[in-house]
Order: sequence, then structure tokens, then C-alpha cells
Amino acid sequence: MLFLYVSKMRYHLSFLMISLVFLQGCGISEREKNLKKAQQEMVRKEQQLLKWEQQLKIREMALEEANSDADTTLSHHPEISGRWAVKMTCIETNCEGSALGDTKTEQWVVSFKGNAVVVKAYSGVVLTRVYIGAYENKVLKVADDNPGTDAVISADLNFSTLKRVEGTREVKQKDCKITYSISAERAK
Repeated sequence: MLFLYVSKMRYHLSFLMISLVFLQGCGISEREKNLKKAQQEMVRKEQQLLKWEQQLKIREMALEEANSDADTTLSHHPEISGRWAVKMTCIETNCEGSALGDTKTEQWVVSFKGNAVVVKAYSGVVLTRVYIGAYENKVLKVADDNPGTDAVISADLNFSTLKRVEGTREVKQKDCKITYSISAERAK
């Protein structure tokens, strides 16, 4: 009888040990999943940082070039280089906090770095944004996708008539968009 009792205990003990091994195995797979998620998040953040670093280098080079020699800047495209008084009026929005008819005024300083256009936007004397883009066929296309935010801001200006320049500016955020009409004229 004692023999049967001991063999049943061994059976139950063996069953208990095997169950514990399986239960621990489940915990390991869950930990592996969590570790993989954490690794994927780290890779995503590292890629964002690399993109941000590249954009900062481009902006730094553009600012250095823009500040280094104004005479060579004017030789690229004197028709668009220099200071512009820019007025923006909201014509379309689905973003909270903005409304149709909202207006903004800025001073844009247009310069060139090689073939790239650099536009520094000022609100009063404060530099608020640096756009980088291209000028082709009398159309200026610039963008500022600040890596620290979800917003991508772009502008297109048509320079077919140099007295009054017209265009649009779009602010695209994660779940909304604002479109402005732009009118610009040479700053006095």
C-alpha cells in the first residue's frame, strides 16, 4: 500500500513539475514578445533620431550658406532672392483651434545654397521656421517637416509675376490639415 501511495505521489509530483515547466515556458514567450516590441520601438526611435540629425545638418548648412555671402545669393535668382512680406489667410481647415479667415503675416528671406532654396520665416524679429526646397519653372516649392512634431508644412509660390506673388501653404498634422492662401510682395 505504501508502494502505491509513493508511486501516486511520484506521478502527481511529476505532473506538477511538468506543469510548472510549461507554465514557465509561457512566461518566457510573453517576455520574448515584450522584448521584441521594446527592440522594435528602440529601432523606430533610432531611425527618427537619424532622420532628425540629417535634417538638422541640412538646415545648419543652409543657414551657414545663407549667412555667409549675400552677394552670391542674389546672383542665383535675383528675381526671388531677398526679403518678402508674406500674408497668409486660412482657406480650408479641419483642425481644432484654427478657423477660416485666420490671417498671419511673416517676413520671408529667400536665399540659395547651391541649387537648394532656403527660406527663413520671421515673425517680427523672431526666426520661426526654416523651409528648404527648390525653384523651377518660376515656381518655388519649399517644406519644413520638423522632426520634433507630427506637422509637415509646405508652401508653393508662383513667381510668374514678380510684383505680386501668389501661392498656398499647407500644414498637415496627424489627423487634420490647414490650407492657407499666400500673397507676397517685396519687402520695403
